[in-house]
Amino acid sequence: MFHPSSQLFSAPKTLFLLFFVFFLLTAACDKFPVFNIFGERENKSEHFTINPVLRLDQIKRIGSVYGTPGAGEGGTPHNGIDIGVDPGTLFVAGCPGVIVNIARGHDENTEVADVELRYNEEYSISYLFEPERKIFVKVGDIVSVGDLIGSVGNRESGFIDQCVHFWVKRKGQAVCPVPFLRADFRKRLNDVYRTRIDRNPNNLCACPEHQHYFVE
Repeated sequence: MFHPSSQLFSAPKTLFLLFFVFFLLTAACDKFPVFNIFGERENKSEHFTINPVLRLDQIKRIGSVYGTPGAGEGGTPHNGIDIGVDPGTLFVAGCPGVIVNIARGHDENTEVADVELRYNEEYSISYLFEPERKIFVKVGDIVSVGDLIGSVGNRESGFIDQCVHFWVKRKGQAVCPVPFLRADFRKRLNDVYRTRIDRNPNNLCACPEHQHYFVE
């Protein structure tokens, strides 16, 4: 006599196999998002692009850039881009991801906040608000491109202009942001940077291998 329990594919096994096949197809196809074990969308490194983090016309000044000699901690080369803006300027997410850290402190008698947005396990971007006016996100928030991150406060008279120190990390280490910036964002940053002729480096970064990004 035939017993249902003797079937090769019982109902639970069939459901499990279907789910497993769907997961494999999802992981192999760019049309579908992939999620990690925490339920977060797992963005692909080859798709990592940084969209404008503010309105392009709001970029007023560019201070130190990636590789500016002596502008980093302890006299090391600078590890990001200082984007000078007017007080109250809003900054938004330049890529999708999750907020993994918000560190607050003091800088030149003003409150500063460093917000880290993780794109995936390889890449993250950070916004150091110097100073902060308001941070709109909290750790654990999942954000999409264009979602509000924070706004910039006002430096007291006598100090350097308010800005956001924007930088990119790969596996926890600062890397040059230039290759990842969307073309119009990169061009606007570089154009503003070069409004002064006495700049070192000449372009938005000091990396010889990235100078072709600035050839028109």
